[in-house]
Amino acid sequence: MPEYIINGVPVNFPFEPYQIQTNYMAKVIECLQNKTNGVLESPTGTGKTLSLLCSSLGWLLFMKSMLPQTCTDTLDTLYPPELSEEENENLTPEKKDAAVKIIYASRTHAQLSQAMQELKNTSYRSVRAIVLGSRDQLCIHGEISKQENNAIKTTLCREAVKAHKCTFYNRVEYVKDRTDVTSLPVLDIEDLVKVGRKTKACPYYLSKELIEQADIIFMPYNYLLDPKARKSNGLKLQNSVIILDEAHNVEKMCEDVGSAKLRSSDIAGAIEDTSTVIKVLMDSGETICNVEAENQPDFTAGDLVILKEILLNMEKAVDSVSIMFSQGGVTHPGVYIFDLLEKANIKFGNVQTILQMLNSLITHIVTTMLKNFVRPGAGLQSVADFLEVVYAGKGPEYRLSVEKCFRVHIEFEETKQPIKGNVKRAADGWTASKQNIKPPANPNSKVVNFWCFNPGFGMKQLLNSEARSIILTSGTLAPLKPLISELNMPVAVTLENPHIIDRSQVYVKVISHGPDRAELNSSFKNRSNPKYLSSLGRTALALCPITPGGLLIFFPSYPLLHKCAEDWRATGIWEQIDRIKPIFIEPRDKDSFLATMAEYYAKVRDPAARGAIFMAVCRGKVSEGLDFIDANGRAVMITGLPFPPMMDARVVLKQQYLDTNRTPENELITGNDWYALEASRAVNQAIGRVIRHKNDFGAILLCDSRFKNARQQSQLSSWVHSHLRDERNGPNFGTVVGEMSRFFRSMAKFDAPASVREVYPIVAEDDVNENCCAGPASSRTAAISEYDDKFCINDYLYDSKQKHSLTSNCAETINISDSEEASGNELVTLYKCERKDGHELLRPSAEPCSVVKQEERRKRKLVLVPDNFIKTEPSVTVNEPMSVEQDSDIEIIEPKTERQELRKAPESRVDFLHEVKSSLDAANYKQFLQALAVYNRDSNFAVFIERMVFCFKAPHLLYLLQAMRRFVKPEHKLQFDTRMEQLMR
Repeated sequence: MPEYIINGVPVNFPFEPYQIQTNYMAKVIECLQNKTNGVLESPTGTGKTLSLLCSSLGWLLFMKSMLPQTCTDTLDTLYPPELSEEENENLTPEKKDAAVKIIYASRTHAQLSQAMQELKNTSYRSVRAIVLGSRDQLCIHGEISKQENNAIKTTLCREAVKAHKCTFYNRVEYVKDRTDVTSLPVLDIEDLVKVGRKTKACPYYLSKELIEQADIIFMPYNYLLDPKARKSNGLKLQNSVIILDEAHNVEKMCEDVGSAKLRSSDIAGAIEDTSTVIKVLMDSGETICNVEAENQPDFTAGDLVILKEILLNMEKAVDSVSIMFSQGGVTHPGVYIFDLLEKANIKFGNVQTILQMLNSLITHIVTTMLKNFVRPGAGLQSVADFLEVVYAGKGPEYRLSVEKCFRVHIEFEETKQPIKGNVKRAADGWTASKQNIKPPANPNSKVVNFWCFNPGFGMKQLLNSEARSIILTSGTLAPLKPLISELNMPVAVTLENPHIIDRSQVYVKVISHGPDRAELNSSFKNRSNPKYLSSLGRTALALCPITPGGLLIFFPSYPLLHKCAEDWRATGIWEQIDRIKPIFIEPRDKDSFLATMAEYYAKVRDPAARGAIFMAVCRGKVSEGLDFIDANGRAVMITGLPFPPMMDARVVLKQQYLDTNRTPENELITGNDWYALEASRAVNQAIGRVIRHKNDFGAILLCDSRFKNARQQSQLSSWVHSHLRDERNGPNFGTVVGEMSRFFRSMAKFDAPASVREVYPIVAEDDVNENCCAGPASSRTAAISEYDDKFCINDYLYDSKQKHSLTSNCAETINISDSEEASGNELVTLYKCERKDGHELLRPSAEPCSVVKQEERRKRKLVLVPDNFIKTEPSVTVNEPMSVEQDSDIEIIEPKTERQELRKAPESRVDFLHEVKSSLDAANYKQFLQALAVYNRDSNFAVFIERMVFCFKAPHLLYLLQAMRRFVKPEHKLQFDTRMEQLMR
């Protein structure tokens, strides 16, 4: 693998790095060499992960190579974990550098898996690498792994290990040095499970044992930021290099790990569980006879009585909080929580004893009384988790931090109604629907929220860990100053990289109005407007035929996504879109999500399909970490700005916190700026799903009029914003469609033929009514093509050279892209002409008419036929155009008949369809179009051939029926030939 010297460090990179990759690696190495922190932004698709891994591991191996050749120290002896701080300080700088571990953290295990796969493809695949996961992912114990509740699984595991009853755990020490393990230097989740099953050793504890031997450790970054998780995993961060990838979520994560909530129902559940155990102990004389001696509880009934009294006082204290029903909640300073809990006799002095009692009781219930409870220990666990967060520190300094950075918000506890399908409420509430929530039956039921609003509070613990360097990186961090200020961390190195792709590889436009000229605006007051929902649906309908491969549609929230889906189904738009590209909706639960993604990718790869549409939500699973490389995502529609809920108490308090604590010195942003930035970062993340590498290409369509605002555009990623700087008012819809169509045609050379070449439907089954060859406005498939800067979309003809649209009530369109003779998508439109408001308006002829194929292709023109021309001759030729008003941009052509002896069907599909059009009457032509569309969709040959025989039943049309063989699918050609032989007898 080629080697490059960057900042004096040899770095092996799979190929010659681009300049922005070199700059990025130089910044990473600068942080590591100087023991400083960095905030680095590089757009998605610029090779950020590969650059991170190669530069950091290149530096690490270089530092180890600087040790004297005679040095016999190993990694463990260089910097053993059991050394005291004083002994560590006495180590030479060379030994310290050689003992450094790299901790690579990202948001999810899926993202970590991608990073580890990248590592396996580099020359650094021989370094020792391990990933930390949860028991839910790594446990292979037959009984414990079957538990659905993760807390129960954790408790059972700990007790089995403590009692030496887990045979898988007992083999870890024996297995960790075997070649089965050491022969695989890079062990991801799947590798660990595979090795664990093969060696009969616990993958979960094996990964912890391998930490000491590892050069790089992969983990979700909540393992680092959550003190409880950090302690549970035994992480030692001193002198480590911490890389936080996808760090645009770090602020929220830091706030979340410092926050907690406790419900009245949790306290009630804890009281009930405690009472049940007390009763069992009392009935059995404080001894449970059917339990082995080592499993006897280490508490008495008297201890539980005291605990129950504390819980009852806690419940009473929460119930006594006064809340105005009209306000919905009441907010207090952070230190109020200590006063509230002190009413239940919970203080800094005795809280650890109470926590020990709670944990012992939970363990006893889970290990010995599991079958006696519906939700064993759930309430007790919630109380314990709440107290651990509230009393995470101690002393005057901690109390002062809580007073400044926290708020206690107490609100009524909401009661969930049964939710249909897979819809669940999101944990953070920002992407959730509250439509299935109602006020509690018990007005005393409350929720105590202990909210942290300063992400620097959580980051401080990392900064105090004496890590060598902390690097935050992502594709969407800008603006960097507010991020650095909020995290309150010293940063010496920053970088904002441009994108790696050429401007010609991406098409970016703001679509402020749909094809019906209705404004697209997903603001809360407008998102239920039927005109908006319909226009948004028609926009998707118009864009999906010209988009090869996958089309991603991101909504601001789940309620709006489901509202649009419901409306589009009711109006028929959904069915029309689905005929062109099947639609997939982002599920909320894990299993359905994985299955849906697999189906979507399979449909995009299917050469017989025309791609697919995936409807998802900003801040959801799809927008954050999935990779829609190449044809998997050729265009993305952003349907609105995903602002946090304006009236949500946590959002309001966050804005107030920023406004109150903002000073010229700390450079905090205002509450309003933060509110807007939250939406923009979510949009930038969704946009980043499409462009994934240097040769990728795609379209970015901002389908909300608010994106025309200069301030809103400035908060988009710089590489996206640069495409919008030259636009003032934005193009009309027809111009966008034309430009986008040309864009994908020009990009076809970069794509696989199967994913670019689109076969559009001629017309759908129910797209025809009695009055017009094409169906009504509410039920017609879009057919789009270019004719001298004029485009037909649904019910409208657009002239891209003007700012107005040439509107019609309906139009018949035939779009054919499967002909060698057609250099582009052929569009034939039948119109009659009238004037309105000083512009030429085109309206379709009510009768089927002949059409003309242009012989000269240097300048393609729209073919317009006068309303009074109704012919059935087999072909027509072009005559001189009729005279029209001087200001008309439309050239109207009058055809005249020319009889020919045609007993052989044209070879060209385009000419053939023209001849069919001119040879059939209105009713039969309607049947012809319906049959062709239905056959293309359902592949029912028997129905198709009988309809064709009926349409071409006249003897002089038999040659056209025989020529229909070209439209028959390969598996039906033999049946077609047999049927033709029967007719010829």
